[in-house]
Amino acid sequence: MTCILSAFITVNLAASDQADQADFFELSLGELANFDVTGAAVRSLNLNKRPHSNNPHRLNNQLISASVEVVDRKTIEARSLKNVVEVVESMVGVLSGESPSEPYSFSTRGFSRNSINVLYDGLSMGMSTLNMRPKNTFNVEQIEVAKGVSSLTAEEGGAGGAGGSVNIISKKPQLNQATAIDVLTSYGRYNTSSTNVGISSAVNEKSAYRIGVSRYSSDGWVNNTDSSTLETTASYLFAPSDSFNITASLNYEDDSLPAYWGTPLVPASVAQDADGSVVSTEDNRVIDKATRYVNYNVADSVIDSTSLWSRIDMNWTLSAATSMQATIYQFDADRQWQNAESYTYNTTSNDIRRDRLLIEHERQIQGLNLALNHGFGNENLKHDLVIKLESSENDFTRITGFDMNAADFYDIDSVDLYTPQAGVFGDVDQRQDKQIKTLNALVLEHRVSIEDAWFIDLGVRAEHISFDRQYIQFDGTIRQRQSLDTNINQMSYYLGLMHPISSQHNIYLNYAMKHDPIENDIKYFYDLSNFKPSDVNQWELGLKSVFNEDRTELTLAIYDIEKTVDYQSSDNAALKTNEQTSQGAEFAIKHELNAQFRIGGNLAYTDAKYGHYYDPEWGVDASNNRPVNVPESMLSAWLSYNTIFNLPIEMGLGYNRVDKRFANTENTTVLDEYQLFNVFVAYKADDYRLGFNVRNLTDEIYAPWSDTFYPDQVVLGSPRTYEISVRARF
Repeated sequence: MTCILSAFITVNLAASDQADQADFFELSLGELANFDVTGAAVRSLNLNKRPHSNNPHRLNNQLISASVEVVDRKTIEARSLKNVVEVVESMVGVLSGESPSEPYSFSTRGFSRNSINVLYDGLSMGMSTLNMRPKNTFNVEQIEVAKGVSSLTAEEGGAGGAGGSVNIISKKPQLNQATAIDVLTSYGRYNTSSTNVGISSAVNEKSAYRIGVSRYSSDGWVNNTDSSTLETTASYLFAPSDSFNITASLNYEDDSLPAYWGTPLVPASVAQDADGSVVSTEDNRVIDKATRYVNYNVADSVIDSTSLWSRIDMNWTLSAATSMQATIYQFDADRQWQNAESYTYNTTSNDIRRDRLLIEHERQIQGLNLALNHGFGNENLKHDLVIKLESSENDFTRITGFDMNAADFYDIDSVDLYTPQAGVFGDVDQRQDKQIKTLNALVLEHRVSIEDAWFIDLGVRAEHISFDRQYIQFDGTIRQRQSLDTNINQMSYYLGLMHPISSQHNIYLNYAMKHDPIENDIKYFYDLSNFKPSDVNQWELGLKSVFNEDRTELTLAIYDIEKTVDYQSSDNAALKTNEQTSQGAEFAIKHELNAQFRIGGNLAYTDAKYGHYYDPEWGVDASNNRPVNVPESMLSAWLSYNTIFNLPIEMGLGYNRVDKRFANTENTTVLDEYQLFNVFVAYKADDYRLGFNVRNLTDEIYAPWSDTFYPDQVVLGSPRTYEISVRARF
């Protein structure tokens, strides 16, 4: 396989096939060039369109027996959503954090971090905490979230994710398209700027291409936290016949992230400007607003990465009832961290203690996916069968560096709380971990339609995983209890039932059983020779409605998820079972009051808790506590009004409220609730759109996310920002 991938230099034959994108590819040239995003700030629920995620039978969203959310290009442009995280956070009950140790992580349906899988055009990048990076939206067509454990395909090593999967869908070239140039430039507070150019064109009636370049940079709102991102994409489509096409694509990214690792918690009694409305602790520590813009990192800090996706996608139409798809792909990534990351207030010396940590990642993923779709039956009983084969190899090397001569890894030096001297990183000792995972999987998915009134979905995934992990200590020896070389065979199942109760309203019920990623579960075992994968079970009941002449869309989902995983707390300790459960409801609606006024919103309620639960990362009993970064409720609302004063002017207002969350599994530190307001005004002409956006209008000080590895500090959300943007198409 390596030889094949090297020969193609970058190849990916994605199962997000041309047929799956039929709605998009059947658009007329006029529709493709349409620049009118008026009203799209109140996002459509896209129930009448085909999502790529969790949709092996190529159905409209309304007919899928699971919850799949879609934010399309129009909403991304209307709200000026700059990166993937901003898009995902606009969905029902999804929370994200910006910890530089794992940019970015997500939380939904009571689960977070590696229990949320991240896909790029249907292919997994591996564990989100090791692979997710900030990604600009200019080259993105839409972003989808398949909730819960309902999807059986396009997973990396069975990494279905108890909470769900985020799928980033890139823009593609189109046949018979006249040359089109898309330009977006923006500038905002903190010297934040973005320049983006996309060119797409048909070469002839059988081929087309698209090239996109996107660059983002900012000085950062915290002192000395400049950052930049460069993304370049190129894809070429060749269709020698109506029954066959092939697309070769490359995606290269280079980023340098803000060196902000958080703001330290200090005793309220010593703070110059104490704010107890952001974080609450049992020992009365708070955020000192006098340190809101202070950076405690070293001057030569590093948070960089480069990555390259290469892939070839091929699609065959064998007959009216049968089609095939193939995907060959390779993903290469290098990432570096070199920082003083941990900041702890010293009550004796009244200063901040800092650590030193060096991390380097080198990852290579390569794989081959094959799929066959076949339909058969009659008008009363229809069948659609999908057979998929997946084969991949994931090679991961990590270097970790500490100062082994220090008495305490987390107390290398100290700096002043208010005027820290940055200093330099210095020298550290280094060790290396190695991990290779190979996967071979067979997926069968079958939909039975009974007189177009009842739809039954049956799915099974059988996979064989070879997992080889070596933990190499600083002296060069292998720590045997943390090394693992094993083969794992596991099964996943899905059963769904969909029933149209009318032409406008569909109800569904599903049950699924899957597994969280192996790399995520090994943390529970003191001795990996005792390892076995987790089990995740889900029940979901839902409603999808489109009515009022398509002016109103509505979704409702009620779910119950349980994850169980064995753990071993110490050497020779008996195996016990950790339990984590989540029950909740999600509601979303979009309504067009008239041609000018639209409203929409969503509400999520989550009742999540640990059963019997031992936290292996901190060695504490968290039984019956609430999981970290899981709010009980989240509420979002948007409204927009256009053609103001009979001019092509639109205004919009967004509101987002997030309930309090616990920052640690002990539930002794609370991130308090927060509310954000975003507003925009835009003027649209034939070929361009001028927009002005204000985010966090009230300048709320808030902590959106907790990184449990840094219990003495929190990463604060951005203060009020404003941005002016110009977008043009030619």
